[in-house]
Amino acid sequence: MPVIEHEKPLERQETPVAPVSPPRSSPKKIAASAAALLLMGLAVVFAISHTGDGTSTSAVAPPAAAAPAPAPAVAPAASIGVTLREFTLAPDPSLGRAGRVTFKVANAGAIAHEFVVLRTTRPAASLLKGKKADETGNVGEVGDVQPGATKTLVLTLKPGHYALICNLPGHYQAGQRADFTVR
Repeated sequence: MPVIEHEKPLERQETPVAPVSPPRSSPKKIAASAAALLLMGLAVVFAISHTGDGTSTSAVAPPAAAAPAPAPAVAPAASIGVTLREFTLAPDPSLGRAGRVTFKVANAGAIAHEFVVLRTTRPAASLLKGKKADETGNVGEVGDVQPGATKTLVLTLKPGHYALICNLPGHYQAGQRADFTVR
């Protein structure tokens, strides 16, 4: 058996390598690529759903695990929690039951707010009249809800659309409003 002599290992010399940047695409090239991918996807969907003889077929449904879960049905409630902050108004839930409805209004903000319930066909965001919301259709309100305080408002409501607002100067305009439905 031959004897192999070990030589002194070679010292490794590294040569510096400049980092390689990927080529940059122009926004036009990116948009064109995205449009091409979209068109290819639509062509595949069309090819799957049409047989060529003028009739349609059903596309294979994705696995059940991939389908989004349906939103749980919200039952109309008789008790509604309302959180006031600068400058939001959040009812939970936003669907009330016709008849006696109790609003538990909590001020989680740092300044005083009020809570006004208006029966209206107009969206809550379209009630501005001058510097405040038009309070036509006012069915009840609680004022001077101090930070950290909770007040209760009990109303008898008919089915329909309502706007819930804080109408203190500037609050409605800053977004402190919400749509509310009664069924």
